[in-house]
Amino acid sequence: MPSHKSEPPFALFIRSHKSDAFDIADLLGFDTDMDALAVSIFEDSPDTMAIQALFETEDQAMACFNAREFDKAMKTKTMESFIAQLPDEDWVSLSQAGLPPVPAGRFFVYGSHDADKIPDDVQFPIEINAGLAFGTGHHGTTRGCLLIFDALLQQELTPARVLDLGCGAGILAIAAAKAIGHKILATDIDPDAKMVTQQNAALNDVTPLIEAHVADGFNAPILKDKTFDLIFANILAGPLTQLAPDISAALAPKGHVILSGILDEQADWVAKAFTDQGLNIIPQNSLKGWTSLLGQKT
Repeated sequence: MPSHKSEPPFALFIRSHKSDAFDIADLLGFDTDMDALAVSIFEDSPDTMAIQALFETEDQAMACFNAREFDKAMKTKTMESFIAQLPDEDWVSLSQAGLPPVPAGRFFVYGSHDADKIPDDVQFPIEINAGLAFGTGHHGTTRGCLLIFDALLQQELTPARVLDLGCGAGILAIAAAKAIGHKILATDIDPDAKMVTQQNAALNDVTPLIEAHVADGFNAPILKDKTFDLIFANILAGPLTQLAPDISAALAPKGHVILSGILDEQADWVAKAFTDQGLNIIPQNSLKGWTSLLGQKT
């Protein structure tokens, strides 16, 4: 995270429908040069998500907001926002107060402010703090992936080659590294994600097991012609359907793919894209409006 001044930062808060939240977070974080100190996203209600971007000055926060194409959403009242300076307190802890721990089977995603809340029976705690790269784990998409992964582990699945595609903050790669104990490949189109994944790997003592790279699609040198026994793809429904042929081709025989970032109403559409590629798709339970899918190559 970039350095900040001694004055408390200014927060740009945006609440939107969950179908728009990821795109908004990208505009504030990945697709901006506005020097955000941190960008975080978390569930606000069953239908909405909250996005928070922190800036050193009010002018930076306002410039970032004005530079983005938010007007249309505001006019249709699908989004609300405001800018406020955080209190003169420990603003890092304050900014993460809305990110409660996430239990997912034997996994437990938590921020440093909740380190004392790790249950005694948790086998794989994962510390993730709000930062510039998308993915704090505090929403149904990541929890869905972790629950599916935990179920596969309980079935004694031991994938030798694992890919976290669109790794964001590296949560799934870190989970796999902790549970499997060997090297995991993590890729994302954004350099910030690579950096934050490496930082989180160090935070969770799995640096030697995480190989993070910037890669835009399966033609990237690090992915080209490689196959995997397990692929995590927690992205969005649209990109997933577009990548269905490449993801399917990258799966080894009998390999599994865990798909997420899918709204409930998009699940059938995404499932069809992968069944059309010959995969067997097993629907999973909805988690607060999000559906994850488990696929297996025949």
